Amino acid sequence: MRTILLTALMLVRAGFVAAGDAIPQPSTDRIDYDHPENYLQLHESFGDEAKIRELAGKLKAGSPEKTIAAINRWIGRNLKYDGDAAYAWRNFDDVTASRCFGGCADYAVTFAALARACDIPTVFVKTMDVPWIYRFCETGTCDVWSGHVFLEVYIDGKWKLLEPTGCTLYDKYEPTQRILPGNRFAYDKGRDPYELVLSLDWEKWKKQTAAYFHKDFDLSQLPVGEGRELPSPDDVFIAADSPVYQALTDRCRALGYHVRKSFNTDYDECLRMAKGCQLIVMCAGDRIVLPSDRYEEFLPIPYDELRRRLAQGEKGTLSKKLDDGTQVTLIYAGDVDGVLELVRTMEIPADS
Repeated sequence: MRTILLTALMLVRAGFVAAGDAIPQPSTDRIDYDHPENYLQLHESFGDEAKIRELAGKLKAGSPEKTIAAINRWIGRNLKYDGDAAYAWRNFDDVTASRCFGGCADYAVTFAALARACDIPTVFVKTMDVPWIYRFCETGTCDVWSGHVFLEVYIDGKWKLLEPTGCTLYDKYEPTQRILPGNRFAYDKGRDPYELVLSLDWEKWKKQTAAYFHKDFDLSQLPVGEGRELPSPDDVFIAADSPVYQALTDRCRALGYHVRKSFNTDYDECLRMAKGCQLIVMCAGDRIVLPSDRYEEFLPIPYDELRRRLAQGEKGTLSKKLDDGTQVTLIYAGDVDGVLELVRTMEIPADS
């Protein structure tokens, strides 16, 4: 399953864990890989052991790989995704009773419970996305949390990596590896999912994760960070919805500009990338792509004035150059058709 994308929250690097707060320190060194039998136990935190084993008995197949495939097939047929269920602890009983999973954490709990009951030793592996780590270490804050839960499974005499939500098994794997598929950094491992502190224990998990990736985190453990193209006044970023962004893309290319990105989400990241470049923002009636509560300073006129003009039936383009060198062009009309009409003859101000 893809990365967890969670609710906005501003955090500071230091001071997440108060003195005496019983939050364990993440570690990847607590697993005894020489004794896989230690990772067959169905801890109480998993749920009702009898129910788990009853279902597992129906899924166990002729080989560990076939068993893993059978578990995946059962989950796919019986559980649906519900993102609202991702913020509180849910064990096997809760997941199967509700017939839904909230994210990769409770999906992994369910998968691991059945795998262990089918005699497959299983370890939980917590990861965070490498780009998230770089951003958090740089700023000390985050507006999304981006991580994933893998499993290590002992089959055919070897520990292998399993991405449970996609049922992807990685044979060429060593437990010492820290950079996992999807450019994710493994920072914590354990056998009891509750004691490990998965993201289902939402508040405690945030405190633990933020404290681990503080300002002194050793970034040399990570691969080279994401590259960035140097800004150019000929590069264009388009903040618009379909079909306007397609029309703007065609118009900008016809004018000889290089369209770097179109977006209508992830505003902070996209606006950071757009510094020093051309930024075109669409407004069609009530739909202003940049949310009015945070990004008014990017526009040539205040939102109230823009709304007044729209209410009077006006349409047009306005430009403004920001202090950081970004050239902003606002294209506005009462509806999408009006914006598309303007796009056909739109000009982009030359860099001054």
